[in-house]
Amino acid sequence: MTTPDTDRLREAITSSPNLFPLERTPAGDAIAFVAIDEPAYLAASFLDRRLLAPTSRTGVVPRQLLRPWVAGLPASCDFIFHVSHCGSTLLSRLLGSHPGVFAVREPGILRQAAADAADDGLLDDTLPLLARTFRSDQRAMIKATSVVNRIALPLMQRAGDARGLLMTLPADTFLAAVLDGSPGDIAAHAADRLARLERLGMPPRPDLATLGAGRAAAMSWLCENLSLAAVARGCPGRTAWLDFDHFLAAPAAGLDAALAAFDLRGDANEMLRGDLMQRYAKRPDVAYDAAFRGRLLADARGRFAAEIEAGLAWLDDVGAADRLTGTPVRIRTGDVH
Repeated sequence: MTTPDTDRLREAITSSPNLFPLERTPAGDAIAFVAIDEPAYLAASFLDRRLLAPTSRTGVVPRQLLRPWVAGLPASCDFIFHVSHCGSTLLSRLLGSHPGVFAVREPGILRQAAADAADDGLLDDTLPLLARTFRSDQRAMIKATSVVNRIALPLMQRAGDARGLLMTLPADTFLAAVLDGSPGDIAAHAADRLARLERLGMPPRPDLATLGAGRAAAMSWLCENLSLAAVARGCPGRTAWLDFDHFLAAPAAGLDAALAAFDLRGDANEMLRGDLMQRYAKRPDVAYDAAFRGRLLADARGRFAAEIEAGLAWLDDVGAADRLTGTPVRIRTGDVH
């Protein structure tokens, strides 16, 4: 039985993305929504609790009520999957400037789904909601958080016509970036990534306490790249790789390749004429460009030289290059693919 109120709620949820599925509630039986408009989507780097403001309008919808409404929605969307620190937010903003793209960046509810060992159907309940668009000529392009790579293949399979851009960068660049910028993230996810590596075919994992910062970062890089490689194998013809260092060396060619990956037509040079390439993508109010990034990386390579070398040596010891055969993933910046 429905009421006028539930009919209005169903219409509001199914007709547009204005009500965003923020997170599953702690009890697991409902979804919390927040009201956001199209400019808020365009501005957001993270679609999670960081969206909330004192004036935000929120509400909770029982999943039992929501499920039949969602079942009638298509889950047609595309994805950007990536290792961290590889420019995925920048690519999402650039591609999101295309009129046919509705960019959805880092929905927190996908992180919940990725952390859910006993799949309770959260992907089925929420992926169609993340695929909604404001206009019929748009298609949602979801830029996931890197830890969501663990469910990247199921996501691609549920959105059966989805295309995926797999973003990476060389291990030595990654190590410099994360050791400088986000060692806490590496530590927080190290145990999970070690377990994932074992499921991805690596030998029994080493003692986490013996890894050290550089090896832990290298292990994280390998885990996420092997996860991306599994997506490429599982979805032949529907994925394309993009090395961010190569992109920065030739942005127009890189953006052309990204557009082609999603079967989009556009003028890459025109799309690059704005100031996105001169701003820090996660905080567009902060000036940041390829030259500044290069200086930060050079400084980090000097300060963390020992840990970087330890991480690269670990990758050699575990045969990372052989495990990534058939992919364009590089361990050292000078490697040729």
